[in-house]
Amino acid sequence: MQVEFQFNDERAICDIAGHETLLAVLRDKLGAMEVKYGCGEGACGSCVVLVDGNPLASCITLCASVDGTDIMSVKAPDPPGAWALLKDRFAAHEGAQCGFCTPGLLASCFALVQRGEKLTRQEIREALSGHLCRCTGYHHIVDAVEEAMAIWPTMS
Repeated sequence: MQVEFQFNDERAICDIAGHETLLAVLRDKLGAMEVKYGCGEGACGSCVVLVDGNPLASCITLCASVDGTDIMSVKAPDPPGAWALLKDRFAAHEGAQCGFCTPGLLASCFALVQRGEKLTRQEIREALSGHLCRCTGYHHIVDAVEEAMAIWPTMS
């Protein structure tokens, strides 16, 4: 079967088997190595991408289900500056250490910042609860997101 979607603002048309996951297609057919394979069960968050603006575990998503959608990874173009803001805040707060979980975390954080809401630290933690990070202890990541949320309204 064939699927068509926008990936990082470019049209993608892929011939796929019905059982192929979005993760497999993004990595193997489109070369998107920034989308990481972690657990293969949707539990670690390493493979999260944004599908129509919503975080989605690509390792448990059948690619056939994203036909006609807009998909973004951390390498998506950044006209509003949210990716750059988040990457800068992650660096400033040491929210990215080994870096393996970072692309998926940044995708989920991007969705949070784009919503334009002021969330509490607990709400940020809950929103990121599907991500496993073995390096940071999460408080660095929450600090980065909290600061990005405070800066974002002045940028948009």
